[in-house]
Amino acid sequence: MKRLGTLVAATAGLVLATAPAAAQQTGKQMTIIVGFGAGGGYHNLATILSRHMGQHLPGNPTIIVQVKTGAGSLVAMNHVANVAPRDGSVLGTVSGATILEPLFGNKKAKYDPRKINWIGSAASGHNTCFALTRTGITSLDAAKEKELAIGSTGRGSRTFTYPTALNTLLGTKFKIISGYRGMKDVMQAMETGEISGVCGYGWESVRNQHARLLEEKAITLFAQFAYAKHGELQDVPLVLDVVKPGRERQAIKLLSIDAYVAWPVLAPPGTPKAEVETIRRAYEKALADPALIADAKKIGVGIDPIKGEEIRAVVAQAYATPDEVVEFTREITGLK
Repeated sequence: MKRLGTLVAATAGLVLATAPAAAQQTGKQMTIIVGFGAGGGYHNLATILSRHMGQHLPGNPTIIVQVKTGAGSLVAMNHVANVAPRDGSVLGTVSGATILEPLFGNKKAKYDPRKINWIGSAASGHNTCFALTRTGITSLDAAKEKELAIGSTGRGSRTFTYPTALNTLLGTKFKIISGYRGMKDVMQAMETGEISGVCGYGWESVRNQHARLLEEKAITLFAQFAYAKHGELQDVPLVLDVVKPGRERQAIKLLSIDAYVAWPVLAPPGTPKAEVETIRRAYEKALADPALIADAKKIGVGIDPIKGEEIRAVVAQAYATPDEVVEFTREITGLK
């Protein structure tokens, strides 16, 4: 997967070398608001970050993690963008899919991603679709022949848009059950038989948090959303390769942005630039800390950082998408 370094080379170096210390943070508490439920990948990674990032910030503030679930992390995004203090004391971590909500015309998305202060992302990801093997659905073709109940964290989340797009473009028969607070709840529902599959769950989390299911061959992966195949998933079809060239492929690439920006951390719009740069540097130092890397590995996240300016460039590119492609993408995902 290629980084969009060429898009940000001109701006990535414009860090203020003499930016003043974040006075608001000194000796005070910071909060990371997580858009998904406790015990899930986003919450676990935010908790790890909270243990390590404070030592790289002025005054070594204590960092707490607060859960604010709803609508595939849209609730958390709206809170950070509109309610949270704009002084560097509050950050958020949400689904990369929130980048697309305003573009797709969701009136509940009360923010402009181009104005968000993107701090960075711990890594990119590969979002997979899989089913309980006992269902007999082991491929996209099989999913066209038999209905599969899959869990979703809500409209607009990738666990909603991905399977809806596949239903529209390929004729799969996914029945989407929405309303779960996070992927932990989705997986629990699958284990209890409430649902029979998932579409839009990061491979790294599946591999590390649900290794037993893989070892027992209880689940079968049949698709992956990303810009390129994961090295360990060469036999799992890349959706970009399955759909038709042209606007279908453009639409899937647009939807796959949240695979590229897998673990975004952000600060509210209007946060002073000096504060943003201080937090970005602290975030980058924390992600380079061997102790954090080791902790992240335990929850299945390999650290391969994406800078905030890279995310900003991806967002700008998304919002430059031709209107006809945006409208088509809205149509195939049920967001129109």
